[in-house]
Amino acid sequence: MGHPKGIYLLSSTAMLESMSYYVFAGLLVMYMIDVLHFTDSFSTCLFGIAYGSTYVLQIVGGYVCDRYLGNRKAIIFGISFIVIAQLIFSYDASLFALSSGVREHAVLLFTYPEIVFLIGVAVMAIGVSFFKVNIASFMDQFYNEGESKLIDAAFSIFYLFINVGGLMAPLLINCVVGVHHPELYQYGFLIGFVAIFIGLLVFLFSRKRFFISSKGEPLGVEPRFKTHTAAADGTGKLSKAEIGRFKVIIAILVATLVFQMFSQQMYTSIILFAESYVNNVIPLINQEVAPSFYLSLNPLFIIFLTPVYIRIFNSRDLSSITKIGIGLLFLGLAYSVLFAAMGTVGSGMKLNMVWVFLFNFCLVNSELLTMPVTLSAITKLAPEKYVSSMIGIYYVTFSIASVIAGACASAFPNDTSTMLFNIIPIVSLQEYFIIFAIGGFVVGGIWMLFRRRMIRLSDGVL
Repeated sequence: MGHPKGIYLLSSTAMLESMSYYVFAGLLVMYMIDVLHFTDSFSTCLFGIAYGSTYVLQIVGGYVCDRYLGNRKAIIFGISFIVIAQLIFSYDASLFALSSGVREHAVLLFTYPEIVFLIGVAVMAIGVSFFKVNIASFMDQFYNEGESKLIDAAFSIFYLFINVGGLMAPLLINCVVGVHHPELYQYGFLIGFVAIFIGLLVFLFSRKRFFISSKGEPLGVEPRFKTHTAAADGTGKLSKAEIGRFKVIIAILVATLVFQMFSQQMYTSIILFAESYVNNVIPLINQEVAPSFYLSLNPLFIIFLTPVYIRIFNSRDLSSITKIGIGLLFLGLAYSVLFAAMGTVGSGMKLNMVWVFLFNFCLVNSELLTMPVTLSAITKLAPEKYVSSMIGIYYVTFSIASVIAGACASAFPNDTSTMLFNIIPIVSLQEYFIIFAIGGFVVGGIWMLFRRRMIRLSDGVL
């Protein structure tokens, strides 16, 4: 496809980290309930803190990379901490017998297993905060100026590999740990350790031979602060062009926030919707599935559709701004599907699961047009010495979106009328879904309306 081999090796490292991380994330809540004997509500609360901290700390990881370490050292530092964290969790899980007599509780008792667990969470947060942001900011260094389409395609490859890892994690968890087996969690975390350790080996053995420029120069060795200045005139001030690009970055962060807010409904309101209003039986084989089954559709569709989008990105002269705008419009289309679906059934009837498949298909099209493209756009627009730091800010929007998405999900009208943000009354599912549909179309429409101005502000970069 015209991409350096280093791109595929970086993406493979990211895939193995993704598998390791989602093994950790997939086990965490049930581990706290089954082994540490926290209450359900306290476990989910701690999960939110642990999960959110890995994104909030991205700013720190990005800044340290730009200022002191460089991408290679920062990535190795991050992977090493994740390796240690998975070993800590596996060791902690091996102590399950020590907690067997502990009653269910909603506060930290600071027993030995709980202390080890908290240390593991802290180590994991540090590792992920240095890994995710800095492997993403490494990608654009393999390309020369004027290769915008190749960079977009490269981030699509990167995103595909990450989702392959994300798909494998829950399958492995289900096979190895199952449900409510305290003695097996240690082996689940060991799978996470093996995956990230292999990722470390891939990175270490690839860096000297493949992480080089087209001229044979090593990439990601020096911190960006040493190799670039903030402005061409050397004053340290941002140029007019860089200020214009920063304005576009702000718009991209807003677009990312909107997408994440809409897409994270999959983990909350859409699961509730599928549980109560969808006939969750696979046609032909008549096999009933849990609502969580629909979460596996996202990575599956991404795996199948990414090659199509890579081909489109390589063959069509679409600007990144235009791609993002189309992706936002797909958000509106996705929720329009559910709005239309609720109009086809009478009271007491359940929807065919095909409607949820169609919703997921539209949502994944939106994702492939926004997430890899926005990540790619940040690397193109940010001043060279701030690229990792800006990607850190990019990932912080995920945490903000989670808070807003949770507030939206709390307004899901499951047989009762609700209020969205204590302002908008919602009395039916159709009203709930049409708000999201209109929101997607409005944001996408505004984006397309101002896309030419944003392209001009990007100074020809996008």
